[in-house]
Amino acid sequence: MRKYLRITLVLGFLIGLGSVGALVARSMWQQHRKDLLLTGLQILPGVSQHIQDFRRVKMKDGRKVWEVAAADARYFDETNTVVVRGAVLSWYLEDGRRIGLEGDEGRVELEHGDVARVELAGGIQVFLADYQVRAESAVYDRASDRITAPGEVEISGDALHLRGSGMQVHVKNQTLSLDHNVSMVMQPALLRSSRPKT
Repeated sequence: MRKYLRITLVLGFLIGLGSVGALVARSMWQQHRKDLLLTGLQILPGVSQHIQDFRRVKMKDGRKVWEVAAADARYFDETNTVVVRGAVLSWYLEDGRRIGLEGDEGRVELEHGDVARVELAGGIQVFLADYQVRAESAVYDRASDRITAPGEVEISGDALHLRGSGMQVHVKNQTLSLDHNVSMVMQPALLRSSRPKT
């Protein structure tokens, strides 16, 4: 009888010790999670929202007007700006064509729920009709409805290759200009072969 009593007491003690250990471990894990959260808030001061796979679309008369998408976005409520990584900004013209602006990272300023200004840097690509534009940085300003790239720019299409600096793209009428150091290589044979035969 004493043997069973000893076994019961030892088992009870071990179960009680295990329960206390589990409660201590749980409390330590909760404290660790709180510390991680506080550290995260210190790393991202002033951030109102942190969103992965961010997407914002403006519709008008049932038609998509523009779209902003990013792999990662941090929204700052005080300044009404979004800091983005892996950003894509697209405009959809009335004739169905798309103008696209892509960059590694940047900043989107919002005004009354609309995109007011976009600044992108790193691996910039602009898609305009049949042409692709590469630059190191670019800015879209809604007030002037322009995309500007102050540095060196490379433009390529089926039969055309341009280099220059100081690019301006007028979004609505899809015109592009280069201000300085412009050089062009044109291959008329490719231009003729890309035209549809009548």
